[in-house]
Amino acid sequence: MTEISADGAEALLGAAIRPLAASTFVATFTGVGLGREQARNVLDKEIHRRFGKPRGSDAHHAYQAVIVQIVLIWEQALLAARTTSGPLRLLPDGARVLAAADPLSELHALLGV
Repeated sequence: MTEISADGAEALLGAAIRPLAASTFVATFTGVGLGREQARNVLDKEIHRRFGKPRGSDAHHAYQAVIVQIVLIWEQALLAARTTSGPLRLLPDGARVLAAADPLSELHALLGV
């Protein structure tokens, strides 16, 4: 994993959020069965793989803000939900997105955009 500071945060903040939400959803939940939980840190690791590991508190907070925004999109589209114990749970519409040939189009359809 590359360690970068502002460059990674700038790239992450400049990324289109819905395509990022769709692609990270697929990366996070592929192979996870319906109703099963996935640790939230799997999403963190995917973001770090793509944009590098944040260095410095500002970059770290920017990464965390985008990760929360991604999870909120997943919840809004009923793909996955946070559980009280911390992990994310795959929902039926999430399984539908995983099976789709075009996850972004499926996400847009579920969001009504």
